[in-house]
Amino acid sequence: MFTQSNPDRLKRLAINEEQRNIKPGNCNKFLHVTIDPDFLKEPHGAQVLPKLTELGCKYELKSQPCPSTVTFYRTIPSKLASDGTMTARTVDEPFVVYLLDGGTFVAYVRNHQLLPIIRTVKEQYPGRRLSLLIFGLVSYCRVHRGCVGRRETEHALTEIQLYEDVSHQLLETDEQVANFVNQLARSIAELPYKQQQMEKYSHDQIYLGNEKKGCVRVEGTAGLHQLYQAQLIKIPSVTLEIAEAIMCAYPTLNELLQAFRNADQDGPNLLANISIRRAGGPVTTSNRRIGPELSKKIYLLYNSLNAKQEL
Repeated sequence: MFTQSNPDRLKRLAINEEQRNIKPGNCNKFLHVTIDPDFLKEPHGAQVLPKLTELGCKYELKSQPCPSTVTFYRTIPSKLASDGTMTARTVDEPFVVYLLDGGTFVAYVRNHQLLPIIRTVKEQYPGRRLSLLIFGLVSYCRVHRGCVGRRETEHALTEIQLYEDVSHQLLETDEQVANFVNQLARSIAELPYKQQQMEKYSHDQIYLGNEKKGCVRVEGTAGLHQLYQAQLIKIPSVTLEIAEAIMCAYPTLNELLQAFRNADQDGPNLLANISIRRAGGPVTTSNRRIGPELSKKIYLLYNSLNAKQEL
């Protein structure tokens, strides 16, 4: 009986462990959130730490190069190296969150300082994507009426988006701030898994995977019949009975396409006179037919070269 050598077995175990570690839910414990103490000031920071604890991420309070910022890094678990040793390391994630309160934001906008300030923050975090959180702007403007114009504010926010590729969020409660940090942390934690899934289904197999409910597993020729049926049912107005009627006349998709090609000008009406069985009964019990409109729709779906063709 063949047994794996010890190095091969260790390598296989390491690969399996790595796959488990990047799966959603399990990956959260390897993400670390580094929070500047100013980010947690009242009232906007009250819910941030409880949300991260609930998510399962590790966090640490540490002064950052810029106040009121949050950064992220990932711990890569021990991995088997080529020389048989185990290695562990940390990797900085290319994201940073910067928070401004409403009053400070208004002052920056009125003095035309928002763009320079954002550039200064980005210089402190080279290679990272910056997200700007603006806390309490609406509340501040209600108390200080006329402090800044809407057009002036929108112009400043558009500048940082166009020139520095910085997105922004207007938040009014501590829960909204905590939810934003929580959702961003979750997305960053799951990023390796999502990238792996994209690479896995980036080619011809993308529509043949069975990762989601309703997908059809195809192995060799097994499953092609079910895939053909599922594809027909996805067409608007095509029911299971209609799909079965089409498949009775044209058992494979290739036969259907070939029939469309051979029909030439009569292609749009090729399926119009196919009778539909009602609930699996004999054809003679029903006069229902697919009809010219649905036949034309199916024909256009498989034959039109116009990317903007409406069905």
